[in-house]
Amino acid sequence: MGMCGKNKFKNYEKNHDHCEDPVYGCECSWEPEKEKYEESKYHGNFHENCVGEVLEAIHKAQRRVKTENDCKTSCKDSIEEILGGSKKPKKNTIPFILYCGDCEPFKATGVTTFTHHSKEKKFACITSFIFMIKDFDGKCAVLELLTFKQCKSSKDPFKNSSKDFCSPCAQVDFENVEDLIRTGICINVDPSCFCAVTCLPAVRL
Repeated sequence: MGMCGKNKFKNYEKNHDHCEDPVYGCECSWEPEKEKYEESKYHGNFHENCVGEVLEAIHKAQRRVKTENDCKTSCKDSIEEILGGSKKPKKNTIPFILYCGDCEPFKATGVTTFTHHSKEKKFACITSFIFMIKDFDGKCAVLELLTFKQCKSSKDPFKNSSKDFCSPCAQVDFENVEDLIRTGICINVDPSCFCAVTCLPAVRL
């Protein structure tokens, strides 16, 4: 790699507008080093109180185990759970809860449709404290609302999902892990509006 190669990674971290070695003055391609830098930055080595960094770390982790359906108690543990091991990960999603600037849990409401047993399309209004990351560009995050499916005998997969839960615990307590489902409802948020993020254990959705 040479002496230039030894310094360009450090140079990228300080100033990635160009890739000119600060010591030896040689030009070099920093694309591979950019990838290494991003990997080191987001493989659990982030400030856990920075919501933007955590969301981007979750997004990058989920992209590495992306499936065809792409559209433990800490964030670091959950990220390592879906990245760790040599076998194909069984879990591909890290659900999480966000907290606003006043430290209140963030609750979102959205509307989707489903086909009723009468074969008519119905609206379903869903309120949730639980989200998964869909996309992140450094400034804006696309989040999908998650909820818990109802009993299998129900023709309405989102029955009672419109219930106005007073807290994340009221929504989550005593629900089966495998009953957590995607709603298809996405919202765009500014991560800088949040002061904290709590990760749920990794799941497969």
